[in-house]
Amino acid sequence: MSIKKQLGMGVATAALGLTLVGGGTWAAFNDTATINNHFAAGTLDLEVGKVNKAANFDLGNMKPGDEVKRVFTLNNKGTLAIKEVLLNTTAAGFKKGVGSNKNMDEFLSQFEINVFSVDSENTEGKFEPRKSLLQGSTSLTLADLVNNNYSGKIKPAYLAQDSTDTRINLAPLIADQEAKRGIPVTPSDSDSVMFVIKFKDDKTRVGGTADKYGEFVQNKFQGNSANFYFNLEATQWDGMELDSSHGNGEINNGVQGSADGLTYPNPRSIQNRNGEDLRKHKDNEVVEPANKN
Repeated sequence: MSIKKQLGMGVATAALGLTLVGGGTWAAFNDTATINNHFAAGTLDLEVGKVNKAANFDLGNMKPGDEVKRVFTLNNKGTLAIKEVLLNTTAAGFKKGVGSNKNMDEFLSQFEINVFSVDSENTEGKFEPRKSLLQGSTSLTLADLVNNNYSGKIKPAYLAQDSTDTRINLAPLIADQEAKRGIPVTPSDSDSVMFVIKFKDDKTRVGGTADKYGEFVQNKFQGNSANFYFNLEATQWDGMELDSSHGNGEINNGVQGSADGLTYPNPRSIQNRNGEDLRKHKDNEVVEPANKN
């Protein structure tokens, strides 16, 4: 093909292109982008584990002077940090037996809780000494637990934060335990609870001090029995506001101590190329200029 013919075809092609454009058909480059956002609800899962022996105990076959010691653990098996583990106690299934007592509360009042403690926290995480929930010299009984009679018997720091809630908090927010508050997922933490319950050994006789050989007052409880329950509820941390300068994922388990309504997560330092901190503009966003190089 001659050079003249080649040029002629080139011109024809160009003319055809102009004709198509003039006819209203546009051709353009195209590009698309997608921002992938994932929303999923976390899980709260409190596991009560045993230490050596089961946390269950039998109130149906004890005698005055007997003591029962139990230790159980509180483990976070979910994906969300636990803020509080709230305890309330209930009793049911009272049976009179051979004794004359017909009142379950009176029977439960015979059982004193001499030790009631939970793990404290420390910054090193090597050893967590237990701290007592008990306050004052007045004894705490199983009847007190069932009837929420905690005044002067349970330290206020170990009560639910909500003033309308009468439960005991086994994972409290208290001033000297800032290392790990609540039960986080990361770092892994397991808190243990220990209690010692004693059947009172009351030597009082029905006839009083003058009756040296009479029947003991506690005889009326012979054969009494009851079912006693520790009911636990794990609660989530307060809802947090995650703005554009907060790191992805920090809202779940990185800021347990900030969910007390007083402070919020510390956002990462977001700066432009001139070193200006973008956070100081708050909601007035500063757009980083495009790179002109």
